[in-house]
Amino acid sequence: MSVFIFIIVIVGLVTCGEVVSKALDHRTARPAIDPGRDVEVSQLREQVESLASEVARLTEEQRFMTRLLEGSGSGSAVSERDEAGGRT
Repeated sequence: MSVFIFIIVIVGLVTCGEVVSKALDHRTARPAIDPGRDVEVSQLREQVESLASEVARLTEEQRFMTRLLEGSGSGSAVSERDEAGGRT
């Protein structure tokens, strides 16, 4: 009786392994980008880079305002901001 249970467990494990293998193969297979969309993809990349630089600028502005409100570097914070080319 234990031989049958062993065989059933082995068959079950092999079947589960095949299902997982097929799922991983399907997940990693990415469709190729349509050549006509290269322009759109490059425009999207430019927009993401622009957005990233804007977020970085806002982060710096927030740090400046935090230091200014805390009063921990009122004179030095203003001079650092002016040197960085930020708005006053």
